[in-house]
Amino acid sequence: MFYKYLIRFDDGQEKIIDIRLDPSTLTIQPGQDGDFPDWTRLDCGKCSVCPFDGASRKYCPVALNLSGVMGMFFDKASTTMVDARVLTREREYFKRTSLQTALSSVIGIYMVTSGCPVMEILKPMVRHHLPFASLKETMHRSVSFYLMEQYLLKKKGLEPDWELKKLNEAYKNIEVVNLAIVDRVRTFSVKDANYNALIILDVFAKMVPFSLGYNLPAKGTELS
Repeated sequence: MFYKYLIRFDDGQEKIIDIRLDPSTLTIQPGQDGDFPDWTRLDCGKCSVCPFDGASRKYCPVALNLSGVMGMFFDKASTTMVDARVLTREREYFKRTSLQTALSSVIGIYMVTSGCPVMEILKPMVRHHLPFASLKETMHRSVSFYLMEQYLLKKKGLEPDWELKKLNEAYKNIEVVNLAIVDRVRTFSVKDANYNALIILDVFAKMVPFSLGYNLPAKGTELS
């Protein structure tokens, strides 16, 4: 599987982000080799919910895989307008949008496919990734994928979570990871495109459980 992002600036500069995933595991394929920046080390701003041990794992898997992309945009402003194209095997997407919105879409893939156990719950969404998704679209997709998983668990004779309690708990931990990665990225970014893109993801992570708890729709109406 692949998602290829082409981000073109008004001055003609273009950045290409080629994301390759294992089609069976949805795990991102190794990218760059060699030395990695200090901010990618596991113990450099380690998340409070991280299950890994710095003695056995040198790098944070999310930071490690994000490092190449973050290095491409460390000196870019978040509000810079760009033409963003996304190529997949099935179709193409295009949007004239802010750099932070385009980057947020890219980073979302890296966050859930890098091998972080906290983010694993969102990995199934990557198979049908929707670039530039709105909050409402993200909420629909997140809940729908989770409920499908619960249906399959029930078919196997296991106990489903129809109340979405585990999904709500998972999003609380996802917020912790998001903010920890923001703190890491701030340490080397000259301008704000990188960490504002991450903050957009964190806002979505906060709003999904909030909407589930306080703004559930009446029967036959849209989620809002």
